[in-house]
Amino acid sequence: MIISKRNKIKIKGKQFNISVLSYNNKRIRLRYENKNEGHDITIDVNDAFIDDGCVFLNPAIEHNGVLKELKKYRIIKEFVGVYNYNYIDLPVAKLNMGILRKFDLKGIEKHFDVIQRGIYE
Repeated sequence: MIISKRNKIKIKGKQFNISVLSYNNKRIRLRYENKNEGHDITIDVNDAFIDDGCVFLNPAIEHNGVLKELKKYRIIKEFVGVYNYNYIDLPVAKLNMGILRKFDLKGIEKHFDVIQRGIYE
């Protein structure tokens, strides 16, 4: 039996899990959450092209300290640009999937299952 221990990140003194989910268009979705609250890290922009392994980041994470923690834990590998959508600049970042696995292995596996077979739960 394999027991997977999920790493946590600390934001403003609170511990959070990083959850990996999938949007309906098979793009990766990231959230940070604990028992009391949960927030999206990524935003889904259906009609915009984006390279594999990249995500549109929620602009709010720049101001609430989450972005700094994602860089510190190396979940974000690098920034690759900015996409302007409805007069809002959305940072585009490349994810470090190897490190993200330490935070939610089951979520990563489910996301890749969605990509391969198109099955949503």
